[in-house]
Amino acid sequence: MAKVKGRARPSRATPAKQAAPTQATLSLRDQLKRAVVEFLASERMTCLKTQDGLVTLINALGRYTEEGKALFPEVFVFDSLDEVLRVLPESEAVEIGSDVKQAATMAKALKKCAPLARRGWAVYIERRPRRFRYGLFRSGSTVLSLSPAELLINRGDRGIPAFMLRQVAENVIQVNGVSQSSLLVYFGATIESDVSPIPVLNEWITSLVADVAADIQEQTASFYKNVFSGVLRAGHGTLAAVMHGENEKVPQSFRGDGIILAPPISVASKIEEVRSTRDCNSNAKLQACAALITGMLLSDGITLFGSDGTVRAYNVFIRHPKGVGNVTGGARMRTFKVMSGLVGRDLLGAFIQSQDGRVDFHGSANE
Repeated sequence: MAKVKGRARPSRATPAKQAAPTQATLSLRDQLKRAVVEFLASERMTCLKTQDGLVTLINALGRYTEEGKALFPEVFVFDSLDEVLRVLPESEAVEIGSDVKQAATMAKALKKCAPLARRGWAVYIERRPRRFRYGLFRSGSTVLSLSPAELLINRGDRGIPAFMLRQVAENVIQVNGVSQSSLLVYFGATIESDVSPIPVLNEWITSLVADVAADIQEQTASFYKNVFSGVLRAGHGTLAAVMHGENEKVPQSFRGDGIILAPPISVASKIEEVRSTRDCNSNAKLQACAALITGMLLSDGITLFGSDGTVRAYNVFIRHPKGVGNVTGGARMRTFKVMSGLVGRDLLGAFIQSQDGRVDFHGSANE
């Protein structure tokens, strides 16, 4: 059989099958509503009106402002104001209004009360059979008094159903109930969206008061928790470190560029003064001290504390060794990595809040 020579016929490639276009609808509100339903059920506070209202409040508190000014109210929801006031020491309440039991009334309560919810006052919404009553309440007589959140929720009586919600960091809302259920809601693209800043903050505070006298350690921790909670909500970002309280001198690595406080600010001594005198003057001095430390934390650089609760320095900048520039993140994160390397030697712990809301702590236990 004769062979016929010729050019091979080019093969034609089969065109790739195009994927069919897809359409999807994602409702974050529906996802939030499902989580709220589960939360209320676990707290034995199931109610369709409360459910819709809580979703509305969470959405509103993400970045809550009135006339351009950011507000950070704590909002409590419960069934009996009288019972709540009975368990809170030195408490009082001011009723602002009431209306039909619907989500719009809970939104109105926030709008009317949020501008007044400061300096210890919190918003309350009382669930009545057919109406929501709302207003403001407070408890305690000094800066050292335990907060309604601590007494009513963290250490509360489950026989008095209640929950509270508040912004714990920029775009982060936390809802906690007396039965110890919790719901953490993040708005925006957050890298570690399943991590609450609160446990990290608590770990940092523990290192900051490790060497405070036992009889005032809890109150000193409460003082600093209030200070740092305000700093987290401000969303500015901050760097802080804690050194051994027994050391009088600031570590050499923190002496190059910064403001060393001599003598250090002793928070513990101011707390002792409030406890012993319980007068307006000592209370005002402790409040002023909190404002001063907050200002330091919102300044550029590192604020340095002692484990005895003292403030040793602020506006401190430390040198970055070679190689630190390869760390993912901005200058603040690179500084945090440098501080973390000093833990176990010069420091007991290092803390960071970045401007995107992320918090981290590196302590001696991490070594």
